[in-house]
Order: sequence, then C-alpha cells, then structure tokens
Amino acid sequence: MDNLLETYDKEVRAKPIYPEILKVVKENNLVKLVGPGSFNFISYWNIPDDYSLEQFHHQIEVLKSDGGQIMWRVFDHDKPENLEINLEREGFKYIDSLTLMVLQVQGYTIAGVEEDIREISDKNGLQDFLAVSKKSFGHANPLDLESHLKLIQYPNFKYYVGYSRNSPVAAARLEVPVNSQFGLLFGGCVIPEYREKGYYKALLNARLKAAKSIGLKYITTEARKTSRPILEHVGFTPLVKGKTWHYVAND
Repeated sequence: MDNLLETYDKEVRAKPIYPEILKVVKENNLVKLVGPGSFNFISYWNIPDDYSLEQFHHQIEVLKSDGGQIMWRVFDHDKPENLEINLEREGFKYIDSLTLMVLQVQGYTIAGVEEDIREISDKNGLQDFLAVSKKSFGHANPLDLESHLKLIQYPNFKYYVGYSRNSPVAAARLEVPVNSQFGLLFGGCVIPEYREKGYYKALLNARLKAAKSIGLKYITTEARKTSRPILEHVGFTPLVKGKTWHYVAND
C-alpha cells in the first residue's frame, strides 16, 4: 500500500492535471488548486523541516492575500510534523478527520443496489444536487450553483443524484484528473429519512461503473467515520488518516 500511496501523492496531489476550469498553481513549495468562486485547495507541499516560523508566516500571508477560502488537508505521512500546529497559529481551523480509502476498479462489483440513480447534466439536476447536499450535511455546499454549472460542462466532473418517486434524496460526485489512474469520489450523502435504504451503495456503484467505462484503475474517497464502515464492507481499503484545515478571511 505504501507504493500505492506514493503514486496517489504524485498523480493526484503533487502533479495533478485538470481542464482549465480548475487551475493548478505552483507557488514556491506549494501546489494549489484554484477553482470557480473562492475555492483554493492546497493539494501538495514540500516544506523543509528547518523552515522557520517567519518563512512559513510569510508564505501563508501571500496565500491569504489572494482572498477567498483556503482548504488544507494534512495526512498522517505528510511533513513537516509541526505543520498542523503552525496552521492553527496562522488562523486555520480544524474542520474534520477522515481516512483516505481506495478500491481497485476492474473486476469489482457492488451487489444489491437497484435505486434510481441518475447522472445529471443540467441546472435542474444541480439544484437537486445542492438541495440534497444542504439537507444531508446541515450547511450549504462550499461552491454555489454557478460554480457547479461551470464544472459540469467538463467530462472530468460527474454529478449523480438519487431519487425516490422523482424526489431527490441522495447525491455524490466523481472527479477525474487528466492522465490519472485514480477517480476521486466526493460529496456522497443521503438525507436523514432515506439513510440505510441502499442509496449510499447505489451512488458508489454508479461511480464505480463510470470509472470502469473510463478505464480507471482505482477510485478513492476521503471517508468520515460514519461512512468508513460502509466503504470497508463493500471492499475499500484504508490508506492513511488525515485532517482538514480551513481558513476564511475575517472569520
């Protein structure tokens, strides 16, 4: 699994390639993804162990000067070891803990899923996606409708909504970097009254089928503790644990 994690770090974090809608910006020893709206995600870094607090503070101030939100996901194998302490000192807030999990795509199926899952491609479908996301997580999606409308124009960003009698009850995304073996699962959610009815597995299965059709080798997801048991049950393997840190100006 160590070699697989190294490959993931290289293809998805250190040297990602995306359509022009999601810019990959390399600044000094950081790799930043800049998306629609105010989305800024630090995907990779190479900060020396002897990096001084003054150097780190200056670099963070440069990031903040761009405006908007900054998300920074730190995994257990990442260096330097004092990174999270310094992020908190710079005003980043801990959001949640997660486990990076992986499933080998080819030759694998998820049995027993027959719910109404649709890949969506228009504004109405995205409105359903965002409504489910808000009701499931208890807060609005970080990106607004217009930002998602821009992303959905590209085949690298796939959206799915699960329906019960034509009412949206579940939602998820599949993101596919260019020239990568990995498909990235994001945002899988089911509104409370429809949980434990098979929708989460059905969303997994829909994205697994899409990954197979594209020719991907793996799908990965950053699982919260509530979804990890389901993912392990259907065959996902944990790679490494991590934490999400978030900065919002004037927060």
